Amino acid sequence: EAPAPAEAAEAPAPAAEAPAPAPAAAEEPAAATEAPAPAPAAPVIEVTPAGPSQDETCEAAVQACLEDASKAGERIRNAAWAEAPDDVADCVELAARQLLYEALDKEDQATAKKIVAVLVDHTVHCEQCGDRGPVLNVAHKLLEDCIDAAPSTNADSWWDLVESHKGALTENAAIFKAGKFILLRLCNSLLKRLSRTRQATLCGRILMFMAAAWPLSEKSALNMKGLCHTDNVTEFESSEQFEEQNKDDDFDDAGDGAPKEDYDTYSGFWSVQKYLSNPPSCFKDVKGFLASVDVTCSALERTACTPDEFERERAAMVERQSLPLSVEPEDDTQQMLGSQKYLTNSRLLRIQLRDPQLRTQVCSQLYMVLDYLRRELESMNARDWASEPKARVRKILAGTPPTGPEAAGSLDLLLEHEVQWAAWKKKGCPPFEKEPLPEKPKQKRPYYAPPLPEVLKRKQARRDALEKKRKDEEPPLEEKCRRLASQIPTLKEHLQEWRDADDPAEDIDDEYHPRHDPVWKFRALRLVMKEKLPWFADMHDANIEVAVDKMFPDRPKRTDRPAPPPPPPKPEKKKRARSPEEAKDDDAKRRKDEDRDASPRSRRERSARDRPEPRGRGAETARGGPKAA
Repeated sequence: EAPAPAEAAEAPAPAAEAPAPAPAAAEEPAAATEAPAPAPAAPVIEVTPAGPSQDETCEAAVQACLEDASKAGERIRNAAWAEAPDDVADCVELAARQLLYEALDKEDQATAKKIVAVLVDHTVHCEQCGDRGPVLNVAHKLLEDCIDAAPSTNADSWWDLVESHKGALTENAAIFKAGKFILLRLCNSLLKRLSRTRQATLCGRILMFMAAAWPLSEKSALNMKGLCHTDNVTEFESSEQFEEQNKDDDFDDAGDGAPKEDYDTYSGFWSVQKYLSNPPSCFKDVKGFLASVDVTCSALERTACTPDEFERERAAMVERQSLPLSVEPEDDTQQMLGSQKYLTNSRLLRIQLRDPQLRTQVCSQLYMVLDYLRRELESMNARDWASEPKARVRKILAGTPPTGPEAAGSLDLLLEHEVQWAAWKKKGCPPFEKEPLPEKPKQKRPYYAPPLPEVLKRKQARRDALEKKRKDEEPPLEEKCRRLASQIPTLKEHLQEWRDADDPAEDIDDEYHPRHDPVWKFRALRLVMKEKLPWFADMHDANIEVAVDKMFPDRPKRTDRPAPPPPPPKPEKKKRARSPEEAKDDDAKRRKDEDRDASPRSRRERSARDRPEPRGRGAETARGGPKAA
């Protein structure tokens, strides 16, 4: 996790990181409320001493448990309740502390560790029996006394004891609540005593233990006020001391014959540390900060390695990574991390500027502080004067062998996480731990049928969206026509398939011949009509082979291919004999069609002609003869 914005500058490159502050007394109630809620206390079990524990004192019980640790917690608890039922915690603490001090006076570390282990077992047993209160932190107090009495060189073995009982001391909510402030005080006091350079591994183990034991929202470790570690001051030489140190020789001890750096470079390089230890002060002295950054970047750019040196360093790093790792470090220097305090002697500046580790540290700190300043300027809507030097610092960092590009990429990822971390701190560091919500009974979801117009509207909206997407993705009609026109082959290219099928060298079976494909033949006729229209005079019955012979007069032909079968004759339709009724209906229909097409006079004449001849009385008059007398 990235540090908070104000904490990003709390670790200047040459300065050691500030130890975590011990919790104040005023913060204890607030921190206690943030601890995980303890499990409901079990009912207190009534003490029933039995066996050898009913007649022995608490000190004797602890002494006996050092030899036989089976059921140590139950034995000590029963003895304490028998000896002092009103003050069990003090009884156990006094008895164990007397034995512990005797072991520490004799420098018997093994016995002291056994006493602590026995009391941890007693604490776990008391919690299981439902006891609450000071009786649960007796083991924490004695463990603190042991570590305070031990020298810092022997802190590793005692911290192994703490880690071995980590589960019993931190995972149980009741035991952790009773002794978490004692553990916090123990860890902070031990960190103050240890060396951050020679005992960096142990410091890391302690910090990892604290990070795993306490929640992220623990008030004692949040730096709610955003204070910076300004006590770590970097002191350097004055101008008179600088002149005194460098008056004898004009060249540096680096061996490259380059002249020494002047006092402006020296003072600017080391004076930037006061801004890194307190980033908010940069807003009060912007010109001084930018001047120091410019001097520092100029010195680092002037002493940067060449591209050839960079490639050689990268190749050497790859070669070292390919070698098998040693199990144990050769000396203590291999355990040192990048947090040492550098010397500010002016005679060493030229060498330090070419040191990849120092260059990486200085550039990393400048990069983080400039990113913090950039975000603050952006939130204030002020002019951004931090982005340009930030890009300059990143370029220097990426060009530092052998892991410059990787370090720059890691810092970019770290600063991305810094944004969320800073936003969380600005909100007052709300706790991440939340109680689970009560389970609600599952209810059957009621069926909702929307009205029909709404359903149709949704379907139409989906269709419109699909149609719009299709139109957006589909090319215009002109483009489609151009694509189709470019795909139309020429007549020669199209007839080439027929020529290849007839070529004996190709050996193509007759079933794959194009003459069996009516679509291919139709396309061939279209192309002939387009390019060679006069050929149609010789292409009887649309014979495509005539066009092939004209296009390829010297083409080889296969003689073993059978001639295409003639088309089957069309079946003749037999006329069915019509019945008299059908003939009469057909004649009536024919006359009706003729009447519809003829003129009115023709219809009258035809009607008179087709009218039957009258017979009987009046027939002569109807035929136009003489009238009767």
